[in-house]
Amino acid sequence: MKRLALIYLLFLFLGIFLFVTPANSSSTTPVLQHPFIPTNVTVSSTAPFKQDPVFYSFEAYHLQSPNVTPVKVVIAKDLIFNDTGLKPYYLHVYVPPGNYSMEILNVTIKEFNGTQYDRPVYVFADGVPIFWGSTQEINNSTTEADVTVFENLLRGNVTFEAVIQNYYDVKVNITGLYELNMTLYLYPGAQPKGLPNAFIPLFVNATVPYNYSYVVLSPLEDSYTCAVTIPNGTYKVQALIYEEGGGLDEFWYTNEPATRSILVYYDSHLAGVVNPYETIYTGGIDLLYWKPLTSIDTLSFHNPYVIDLTPMLAYGEEANITVSVTNLVTALQLTGTPDYFWDIAGVLMLWVNSSNPLVNSTVITEYQRFLDSGPIFNQGFLGFYYQEGGSYLLNYTSMLYFKHGYELASTVQEGRFYAYQTFNNIYELANLSETFTEYAKDYGMYNYTLAISGSYPISMYVDSFATPITSPSVIPYNLSFEQLGEIHLGLNYYCAYSFNGYNVSSNIVENLKAKGGFGGIMEIINRYGGAVLVVLTFNNAVTIKNLNFTYLVNGKGFDELFSAEGIQNSTVNLNGYYKYVSEEFSSVGDPSPTQLVPSTYAVYQEMSLTFFREMRVLYVFVKV
Repeated sequence: MKRLALIYLLFLFLGIFLFVTPANSSSTTPVLQHPFIPTNVTVSSTAPFKQDPVFYSFEAYHLQSPNVTPVKVVIAKDLIFNDTGLKPYYLHVYVPPGNYSMEILNVTIKEFNGTQYDRPVYVFADGVPIFWGSTQEINNSTTEADVTVFENLLRGNVTFEAVIQNYYDVKVNITGLYELNMTLYLYPGAQPKGLPNAFIPLFVNATVPYNYSYVVLSPLEDSYTCAVTIPNGTYKVQALIYEEGGGLDEFWYTNEPATRSILVYYDSHLAGVVNPYETIYTGGIDLLYWKPLTSIDTLSFHNPYVIDLTPMLAYGEEANITVSVTNLVTALQLTGTPDYFWDIAGVLMLWVNSSNPLVNSTVITEYQRFLDSGPIFNQGFLGFYYQEGGSYLLNYTSMLYFKHGYELASTVQEGRFYAYQTFNNIYELANLSETFTEYAKDYGMYNYTLAISGSYPISMYVDSFATPITSPSVIPYNLSFEQLGEIHLGLNYYCAYSFNGYNVSSNIVENLKAKGGFGGIMEIINRYGGAVLVVLTFNNAVTIKNLNFTYLVNGKGFDELFSAEGIQNSTVNLNGYYKYVSEEFSSVGDPSPTQLVPSTYAVYQEMSLTFFREMRVLYVFVKV
């Protein structure tokens, strides 16, 4: 550790020498330099993983299912994903029709046969995205998603498309396979009121010819438009969007620009803004942070991006839906590379009564504002200082006249984002905050309200030192690498809706802290910074995750409390271990006293105390 501290101080002063431009200098704008942060790292299959538990990794987020025996529908059993890429398995499944109060999709994945990276996991039903997540790089994982909103889609004969975007490359010893098992659990009971009854997948065959919703955007094509025909008789419509950054934008909040917004247009009208979550996959930033305890939203996404589009029906039922990502072109202009990618899928969820067509409409209010300051740079004692901020406000109200009745529909979205960084060639401090609200209200033939609010804060620092061992102009190449860092990440998400007096709400407060570092020799295998850790010389990490999740239907439901701590402190066994895992469910709103429900996960007691030496980095803040 003393050697690392000396290296840090040496390169800090070198960084000052390299980056502070004299006030009277007439030189051109200096080149922005960052510490080396590998975008995605896996561990060589020769590394010592020695554990094969029942479930090595799992999400903190869990639904407490109704106390009835579910109908179990096996969708996939022991499916093997080799060099499959985006090619799906087409799974033809019969889902028994019926009334179900809740539907849960369980996804369990095992990695075997050697080294592999974390990979995206997508599940589609008749082309409609119903699950997005990712894999654990080693051993196995399990996660679940609430798919009740798709109850009217998941009935009868359904074609599921299962995708694990896996690649197999013997030349660089990436030979790992993934095995997928997937089960749908249907819980008999009264069907929730106000579920959509028709679905239109967006962006089908936009990037790949596999008949599911998926498009990749980049600086060379930062928007995509698809035409849709909304059936007459549609009285309500919402868009559900899934997203993830890839390539050099996997950790876009460490880039410049460090803000991204996903803009959704209905014809030429900016209809919605999606604030992407800072998902960190299991090979990201420090791969050993996430073994065994994964980051937030990693194995499955549980904060849906919903845009209420009902007022847009007044603009017509033949529409062009456009999706775009901000700041991609600016990133290309700053760096000269186009390798910033965003994978996006979506669906229009419709409420349709074909016997009651729309006959007339009036737009009452239209207001759209989206502002972004653009990147602002200054130089100082520590290197470069960057900041950027923005905000948006959307407000639409329409009167919709149907053959039998009318509906007054309105929606308001508001949000703001702010990023700032301090960085030089060995150090980076990065912060991003995103806050947003959405409120929709429909009044007339039916009464509906939707309220969403959220915030996604992340703060992190990384010190890293990398020295090429072989020529970096020839990929793959080796380098010696040491890194220390810390991450604070939060997810605060509230969503509530009411349909003709039927009320559903969920509230998630989740936070994570990861701290530590590792060093060794890496093999860099692509231009995005993808790497294989081939030699590990030191390894210390502590990851703590806490969640409080409340779910209510008409005032009754459950509250989940989850807490866990994962430890890494060995170079001879990289599985790490849980210092503790605790999960409790309590009932909410019942007249009987609250009763704790035992967790299905064991509470792991630490067999021997291991003290993690706190690693401190001294830095000076200079106001510019």
